[in-house]
Amino acid sequence: MMEPPNREPKPTLGALADYRNCRLVETLYKTKIPETTAWADHFFELTLGEQIIAGKLGYFVRETQCLWDAAAQHIVRVQYTLSPRGGFATVDEAHERYQQQRMDRARRGFVHSYAPSYEAATHHRKYVRIEIAPRAGSEEKV
Repeated sequence: MMEPPNREPKPTLGALADYRNCRLVETLYKTKIPETTAWADHFFELTLGEQIIAGKLGYFVRETQCLWDAAAQHIVRVQYTLSPRGGFATVDEAHERYQQQRMDRARRGFVHSYAPSYEAATHHRKYVRIEIAPRAGSEEKV
C-alpha cells in the first residue's frame, strides 16, 4: 500500500483569497443581515479544498445546505460533494466548479456572501454582495 505524501494542510481563507494557495470557504444567504426570524430560511456553505485519496491528491468542491430545525433548536446540515469521484485533477478545475455553483446559488437569491477573514486580528467575516452577470445568450435582466 502506498503511503500518502506528508503534506501540510493549506490555510483556510475566505472566498476572496487566491484559491491556488488555500482552502476556500464562504456562506451564502438571501438576507444581508441574518436575524433570528431569518434562520427559518436555509443557507449554503461552499468550500473548496484538497484531499489525498488512495495516495492521489484531488481537489474537492462541497456544498452544505443548512436549515434551522425549530423543534430541535439547532441547524441541520446536509453536505453534497460537487466533484467527480477522486476529485478534480487541478485546483483550477475545482475553482471553476466552485464559481459555477456560487453563481447558481446567487441566481436563486443567495447573493449575500460571508467568508472568514483570518488576516484581521479580530477574525471578522468579510461581506460581499455577489453581482449576477446575465447568462450567455440570455436576455434576462438582473
